[in-house]
Formats: sequence, C-alpha cells, structure tokens
Amino acid sequence: MKAPIAISVFLSAITLSAASMAELSMTTQLDYESTFFGADSQIGENEDRWNQSIALRTELYKELEGDQSITFKPFYRFDEHDEERTHGDIRELIWHKVADNFELKAGIGKVFWGVTESSHLVDIINQTDAVESLDGEQKLGQPMVQLMLERDWGNLDLFVLPYHRERTFRGKDGRLGLGRDFADAVYESSDEENHVDVAARFYTYIDEFEYAVSVFHGTSREPALGFDQTQGNVLPYYPQITQLGLEMQYLNEGWAWKFEGIVRDGMLQNNQSTLLGDISFPVFNTAGGLLVAEDEQYFATTAGFEYTQVGIWDTRIDLGWVVEHLYDSRQEEASATAFEHDVLLATRWAANDAASSTLLAGVLFDYEHQDYSLSVEGETRILNNLMLSVEARVFAPDEENPQWDFRDEDFVRLTLSYYL
Repeated sequence: MKAPIAISVFLSAITLSAASMAELSMTTQLDYESTFFGADSQIGENEDRWNQSIALRTELYKELEGDQSITFKPFYRFDEHDEERTHGDIRELIWHKVADNFELKAGIGKVFWGVTESSHLVDIINQTDAVESLDGEQKLGQPMVQLMLERDWGNLDLFVLPYHRERTFRGKDGRLGLGRDFADAVYESSDEENHVDVAARFYTYIDEFEYAVSVFHGTSREPALGFDQTQGNVLPYYPQITQLGLEMQYLNEGWAWKFEGIVRDGMLQNNQSTLLGDISFPVFNTAGGLLVAEDEQYFATTAGFEYTQVGIWDTRIDLGWVVEHLYDSRQEEASATAFEHDVLLATRWAANDAASSTLLAGVLFDYEHQDYSLSVEGETRILNNLMLSVEARVFAPDEENPQWDFRDEDFVRLTLSYYL
C-alpha cells in the first residue's frame, strides 16, 4: 500500500512540524469478542464452534492554527483462528481545513452515503472490511482528496480517489467464509489499484424533504468473484464502473420515508456455470487464460419507512418499526451478496436510560426463494467505561439460494468494549 503509506508519512510530518498546536485529544477502545456457532461448518475444514478475538481502536485529534486539524484512527484486530481476520488498518489519517467558503480534506478518510437500514446501495467511497461484519458497515480507510462546498443552493462534495483498496475476505480457516484461499486480485484497468477514481455528491433539503444525487466513476468496490482452476483459489476481479445514485428522505412527525437507488454500468453478469459449491462465478482463471463474463447495466433500489413511537406505555422507551423492500434488476444473475427480491421487517428499541441501551431485531425475507435470515443487535453500558454488545444471526436459505452453504453458520456474538 505505497500510496496510503506515503500519505500517512506526509501528514505525520505536518503534525510534528506544526509550530503551535492545541493539546492532543486521545481516546482508546479495547474490544474482546467471543462468537459461538450453533453447528459444525459445511464450508472448509474449520469446525470450531468458538472463536475469540480482540481489537484495538484509537482516535487522536489535534487542532492546528488557521482552522486546521489532524485526525488519526488506527485499528488492529487479532483473531485466534482466521489469519485473514487478523489485520490492521488506518481507518482515518486526515488533514481538515475549514475556510470561509469551502472545506478541504486530504489523506485517508471515511465517508458514508445512504439513508436506509437494510442496504446502503449508494455508499461507494470506502471499501468494505468484510472480515469485520456481515452487514457491510465496517469500512477500510480510503486515500482521498475531498473538497466540500456549502452554498445557498445546497452542499456539493467533490472527490479524487487515487488508490483502490481491495476488499478483505475471511480465510479458509475462518467461519462465515468460503473455506478457500483467495488469489491475487485482477483488475480491468491496466493501472490496477493505482487507477484514479472520481466522485461527486450534491445534497440539499426543502423543509422536511432531503435528497442527494451522486456519481462515481472508477474501480468497483465490489469485486466479481471467480475461480482459479489452476490454483484452486477464489479469484476477485475488479471491473471499471460508473454509478449514479439517488437518496431521498422525508421526515414527518414520527415517520421517516426513505429511498436509495442506483444505476450502475460495468458490473458482470453472474451467469457462468457453478464452480464451487452452490455459488456461481462470473470470472474464472484456467490454463488458457482469464475468462470474463459480459458486463451489463442494471439498477437496484431500497425503499421503505421507519415509524417511531415516542415514550410508549408512559415510559422513556422509544419503539420504532422498520419496513423496507429491496430489488435488483439482475435477479438470478445478481451477485451472491445482492438482494434481488427481499423485504425487511424490523423493530428498534431505545430505552433512553443511563446505560444507553438499544436493541434492533429484524427478519430479511426473500419472497422468491421463500427463505429468510434473522438478526438481533443490541448494546448497553454496564459500567461507566464498559459496554456490552450482542449480535445474533440465523440463516434459513433455500436449497437453490447461493447462500445454502451458510445454513449452519448461525451464531451469537458477545463483545465487551472497554474505553480508556
């Protein structure tokens, strides 16, 4: 990762050479994670039902003269079984300048786009750290230059992204993976990971109605997965894509109506023969060379609402109801992680107590395959500087579903987070 390292060194030099700085602000979070799986895995050779890991997250913030600041967020995890999940990352190392009519950021940053609960279709700036979670919300730091303009007519963000981060994947010894090693990534661009991507997002609101329009052109954050027949490994392939995105949200009393949609050109059709288990691959490598399926343009949407009842039963508890519909025009040719015809039904509890207790439980139902998955996420503070989090997942896929191999990957995960 030559580009991120160079940026890190450059920003560190700025920090150390600044003549006058405010006091350094530092916070540290230490996580202990214990995961129990309900059955032996049907994927790979790892049949351990218990898995332990620890993670360290630190944030350092320093203000500089001239309305400038430096933020540094390193991350490291050690996993007892999965070497690929044992990894470190610079989540952020960003210089931020605030001026009268613009803001500028440069370095390694993190940007989130999206409004819906079940799937963040438009969120494309940062790469997914797939060894960290299944929901795709954990992200790798992205080298970037970001220019932010705030005007009467709305906010405009412009991005230059000079380096592509490969998606992380669990190793063959890790649960919730494919049970295979991954080959070196292949890129459509001859510049490979050094291709310069560009993006822009316009955001504004009218009373309770908010909307954003975005465009991205460059290397896809989502790889097409193939199979290397010469080595027996899974082969990630990163095509060049153009994505147009739309976000809309309307807030009215306790209602929040939400929509995300994308049109993407350049992704690959998932219509090749089955090469590994029940998962079809659009890319594979043979002794005769690399075979790539045809690309196509498609669209995907997530739409729904969340209704919140404030202070139910004359208590401080807020109860939310979430309903969302997910659609992908590729249907059966979509990637294994896409939602082609699914509905999310969920409920969100916020106790509003001194321990900041919350709970989110939901079912994601595929009405074409008649299968579903259940999820529960909650957290509460048990001491002033100690937080307990719980996550549980149940998978009930149909035999024709690409996720059939994950039918025995149900798990419960407890995490203790200590804040220094």
